[in-house]
Amino acid sequence: MEKLKNNLLEENEATAMVVGFIIGTSILALPNGVVQEAKQDGWISVIIGGLYPLYIALLSIYYVKKHPNQNILTLSKIYLGRILGTICNILFMIEFGIFTIAAIVSLSNIFRVHATPFLTPVKIFIPTVLLAIYLTNKGIKVLARINKISLYVIIILTLALLASVKNGNYLNLLPVFGTGVKSVFKSSIESALAYGGMEAIFLFYPVLKEKNKITGITLKALFITMGIYVLVTLICIYCLGYKVTAIALWPVLLVTEGANIPVINNFRFFFLFLWTIAMFKIIANEHYAFSYILSDILKIKDNKKMYWIIFPIAIYLCLQIKNEVQRRDLLGYIVPKITLFNIAYVSIIAILIFIKDKWPGRNEGDS
Repeated sequence: MEKLKNNLLEENEATAMVVGFIIGTSILALPNGVVQEAKQDGWISVIIGGLYPLYIALLSIYYVKKHPNQNILTLSKIYLGRILGTICNILFMIEFGIFTIAAIVSLSNIFRVHATPFLTPVKIFIPTVLLAIYLTNKGIKVLARINKISLYVIIILTLALLASVKNGNYLNLLPVFGTGVKSVFKSSIESALAYGGMEAIFLFYPVLKEKNKITGITLKALFITMGIYVLVTLICIYCLGYKVTAIALWPVLLVTEGANIPVINNFRFFFLFLWTIAMFKIIANEHYAFSYILSDILKIKDNKKMYWIIFPIAIYLCLQIKNEVQRRDLLGYIVPKITLFNIAYVSIIAILIFIKDKWPGRNEGDS
């Protein structure tokens, strides 16, 4: 990772990066997932699901306090040993690879249904992967700036959805906790999975310009993300009702049809056009994390050679996922396992850091 002074991330850039690793194409389908069990209480499940990224945020604060200049790839080898540490790093890398492919396929599916039905998947995959490679090659500082722009766009578009609430009914949100606490908590697992991606903070915290602000960075990113997720879910349930939300593949796009904004004739197309920034951003972020870990594992200094290998493999894997239902089934099977691994991975290292910290005569030179 870049270590030059001009590549260090400012507080607002780091905050945008954390949010950017979480919010992507999945937010368009999030309400659909949480209402399956929680129904009209799906927005409450989204709040409870925020406990997972909160735990990740608290651990990242502890990591920075103890090892501010060493990321999780280095720490896993120090505390788990070179062999086991490398294996865990590979598994951690696979997460970002899967999310990259899933995001590319999701973008293709959304565009082919709502914007460009005349394009074949491969005609969307190729430029998308090339753009991700190009942005990755520009480095984390450029990505951070893109994430800042994307964050502003996401906030504006989320607030713009409020133009649709006049077509909704507050009765769609009642009764609160009507589905029962058990259903709400069961659905919160679904929402917790939607917060996946925050683990990327363990990769890039060494390049924060002011590491003492890690608490503010992670908590602000968490509350911004949670606020956006909750508002989007509330709007979908309020406007569509949980029954329609439960059967719509992308309920957020369905809500945009009811928005009436002066000067904008087709708000859904306008929404989707601007949301493209967020979709390309999440793909670039995930690809950057995957490439960074891979280059660290293989000790590759010239990433350009690595990209020529990644490109055809990425296209091939994208083509293996035939439709949106298959994509979601695949993620539904894999993501819970990824989440459990991440919890164990970062927790075990944190415990080992704590234990070593209590040993007398410990070496403090690496901090």
